[in-house]
Amino acid sequence: KVQPGCQPGRHPMRPCCATLRPTWLQVLLWVTAVLTVTSEASPKKDYYETLGVPSTATEAEIKRAYKKLAMKWHPDKNPDQKELAQREFIAIQSAYEVLGDATKRRRYDNQKSFFSEDSGQQWDGGDRGGGFEPPGDPITTVDQLYEVEKSGEPVLIHVYSDHRHYFGEWMRELAEDIRIVHVNFFTVEEGVLQRLRLARFPMFIICSGTGSSVPYYPSGWDFLNLVEAVRAAVVEVVPYTDRVQLLSSEADLDHFLQLHPMGSSKPRVLVFLNDVRRPVLSVYLAAKRLAGTYHFAQIGAQKWVVSRFKLQRVPSIIVIDPATRQGATQAPLLMQDRTDLLVKQLRRAAEGDHPRSAAIMPEFHEGSFRERCKGEWEGNCGLVALFLVPAALLGTDEAARKALRRFREACKLALRHFGAGCECFWLRHGPGAPGSAWHEALAPLLAINGSAGAEVKGIWVAAVAGRALKMTVFQKSVVDRELAQRDLTQWLQKLLASGAEGLSDQRWPTLDVTELPPLPLPEERLTGPRGFLGVLIDRLSSYS
Repeated sequence: KVQPGCQPGRHPMRPCCATLRPTWLQVLLWVTAVLTVTSEASPKKDYYETLGVPSTATEAEIKRAYKKLAMKWHPDKNPDQKELAQREFIAIQSAYEVLGDATKRRRYDNQKSFFSEDSGQQWDGGDRGGGFEPPGDPITTVDQLYEVEKSGEPVLIHVYSDHRHYFGEWMRELAEDIRIVHVNFFTVEEGVLQRLRLARFPMFIICSGTGSSVPYYPSGWDFLNLVEAVRAAVVEVVPYTDRVQLLSSEADLDHFLQLHPMGSSKPRVLVFLNDVRRPVLSVYLAAKRLAGTYHFAQIGAQKWVVSRFKLQRVPSIIVIDPATRQGATQAPLLMQDRTDLLVKQLRRAAEGDHPRSAAIMPEFHEGSFRERCKGEWEGNCGLVALFLVPAALLGTDEAARKALRRFREACKLALRHFGAGCECFWLRHGPGAPGSAWHEALAPLLAINGSAGAEVKGIWVAAVAGRALKMTVFQKSVVDRELAQRDLTQWLQKLLASGAEGLSDQRWPTLDVTELPPLPLPEERLTGPRGFLGVLIDRLSSYS
């Protein structure tokens, strides 16, 4: 449950004091762990010591020492101490990779002008549980660095000098959320060093995914939980509010949830936190990954929020359909803390185990038709049922939203009985609305066979057989009528039993068309197109 006595907003970076303040026992355990790791850490060796040669050794002496030690410590020759042999063998290879190359050796000999001993001592005491194969790709060329910088996603560049600076399992956990790449100071191209402006190592460089980057040097308490320390550093760099809106009032919330007449119909993801100002990396990354299908916002667990959503705990999430103003789940779900798990959680909540059992019905446009029908009027999309509604109505009229809910449930019931053969969508019509061309194509059929009267509110249900170029219409009202869902279910079941070819039967009021109207384009903006002035402002902003 939301913790009593916790005052959201009082401490900007501490959403709830009780959740983040460690107990004396936790501190004691952390200190003991750090002292244990430090005491067990082997003495540091430079590359010359690793190969057992002086810093004045010739190329031939270095090569001879390498061959001797490589033979001695080859894992196949040390079956009884394979882990130690592997560690020594890799250290020997790393040393020879640098000292065996004149350019790399010269750079290594000059390392003291770059290396920070203060930083190095702490990093040598890191977790060594992951061996010598940390996640992520090495960067050795400027072209590879360009690819990272232009990837459009947050990337963590790990700068190190040898395998002492691979930290094991903490990197594996971090890599579940953030892409990691590695730069070996002594083996990378000179151009990479110049572009990154490296002045010390080991360190991190955080690339935001938008062209900017900042250095990060862990210190002090960071090493007690390096994964969370790095996550916190990354989330401070990324453009968080570009992907996740911060809602501070009930008016902000209603504006976010409302379906605007020409605005995006994508489901809304609402994240509940103790403090609305707290950035969460997994939320940002999920919002970035799902930008084409969802809108994200977060809100603090204030008293009215807890009451309105029956909130039991934080952090939690709920997916809301703006067309029906209903949640995909009955109550908010406890939020997964890893990006991949959070994405799966959101998709399962909104889409269910199968598209036809989804809690949210999509609007009819190019994207949804491609996703549900693979862009073809065949198979499950031989018939497409459409709920036509005036553009402004779903955002303001509860009767229209109830009618859409009846249509959604009727589709589920009919498809549950037949299994396949039809896909259901809703479509906005009216002046300037994306689906107006479809409403115009159906107009002759609606005028003769569609339900009429002010009580209908411009809402109709129709079906389209795309390959046969035939359309039909449901002849009863679906607004404010108790039996509408039953009648819709029976109508859809008869359609499914007849199939697309069955629309030629005289029992159905049909309209033959020579071609289908173009599929509407999806709207990405929450409140609809910006207009000429808005587009001009966006272009000017992109040049600044």
